[in-house]
Amino acid sequence: MIIEIKKGTTPKEVKKALEKLPRKKKGGLSKHFGTLKRGIDGLAYQKKIRSEWE
Repeated sequence: MIIEIKKGTTPKEVKKALEKLPRKKKGGLSKHFGTLKRGIDGLAYQKKIRSEWE
């Protein structure tokens, strides 16, 4: 769905237009946040992974 917002549209009108969009309830990004649970130092892990790219 495409919503066109023209110049001069009020924030209230934008909110109404956004409410018309269908909502997708397929989880969220919260599962991707957090800490490593491997007992490894985060910085050391990050350096190791990035060194594999080279």
